[in-house]
Amino acid sequence: MKIHFYQTEITDSHDAVSDVLDRIHGLSLENRERDINGKTVFLEKNNKQGELYEMDFTQRRIQNGPGYSKKGEETADFDLEDDAGFGEQTAAIWSPKGYLVVQYNHHGVRPSTIGFYLEQFLDKGGSANRPILTIKPVINDRVYAKFIGSQKQTKLSCAINAGTITPEMAEANIAFGAAQSLRDKTSAGKVEISVSLGEDKRGGPLRGIKNMVESLIHNESVSSLKISIKEDLDATVEVLDLLEHREVVLVPDNSLKMTDGLRYDYPSRIVALRREFERWL
Repeated sequence: MKIHFYQTEITDSHDAVSDVLDRIHGLSLENRERDINGKTVFLEKNNKQGELYEMDFTQRRIQNGPGYSKKGEETADFDLEDDAGFGEQTAAIWSPKGYLVVQYNHHGVRPSTIGFYLEQFLDKGGSANRPILTIKPVINDRVYAKFIGSQKQTKLSCAINAGTITPEMAEANIAFGAAQSLRDKTSAGKVEISVSLGEDKRGGPLRGIKNMVESLIHNESVSSLKISIKEDLDATVEVLDLLEHREVVLVPDNSLKMTDGLRYDYPSRIVALRREFERWL
């Protein structure tokens, strides 16, 4: 099991993440369900242990699913009711320090979806703007400091999973807009973009590159992100792989317990997350 670490940030709301989680805790499972990008998502388990909130998010998949397979027999259907489907679970723990640790589940709820989901329960607090809850991956401090401290950035390269781009993403970011255009013209599944970075008229680094890099880092549609830098103008070019340096921990699958239905159980996933989270904090 792979574990990633994130930071949480709320704008245009007086709520903290703890307020949102406490609010959801008081709801029935049925009333916790929200539609996020056409998929049903809900916070299935939500328990406060000390200062930490231990959670299990579920994404219900009804459109299609696996078949029942047994040696010597043909693959068959599961006996499902009309409104039932397959639930993909993703465990997570949040700390009031503003950090979140998330179990990686390729088919389940991803961190950006967790952010969109929790946003649905935010109190606007009288603000005219829509409250936003952002979940940002934690990047290795040394690598990120090297990028921020560099005197010159010469090239930005990124790979984007074009099928996951929404109109809102395309409108908000040049790279996503270009990827959407290429996807629409070619039906591309992945788009790779390389930008040679110039200088502004005052001779400094290209303005806005830091904001662009941060927006790309924080979006799960981006599968690769590299930037070429010079620590000073006389230095050789160095390539920083920003996504490769996300904070990540690997937990051996054989350390997790399996249910009779061949799912990794919630208690062992949470124990692994809590152990690594407390060590990291």
